[in-house]
Amino acid sequence: MPSRPLKRDSQAKRKRKSELCKKRATIEPVIGHLKSDFRLCKNWLKGSIGDSINLLMAACAWNLRKWLAIFFLLEKDGEFWLFCSEIDAKSKKSCFWVRL
Repeated sequence: MPSRPLKRDSQAKRKRKSELCKKRATIEPVIGHLKSDFRLCKNWLKGSIGDSINLLMAACAWNLRKWLAIFFLLEKDGEFWLFCSEIDAKSKKSCFWVRL
């Protein structure tokens, strides 16, 4: 983490330090959720390869959770429906149901 902006720092350097602090502030909540929700507080696998595997599994679970928020399956009256949400090129969301 960068140190606080000093009086002797140039305006560009102050702006850069401020941007780095803001970037870190956006990442810290994600790391906190990974630690609490996906058991990253303690590594259960052995060695540096175990560290990599543990982190990879947590990242996959995080992405799967995001995908499940976008796509999910519903059963109604014996029929299965798939809800899809996508973002088109103009960054507008479109949602639709597909019967399987």
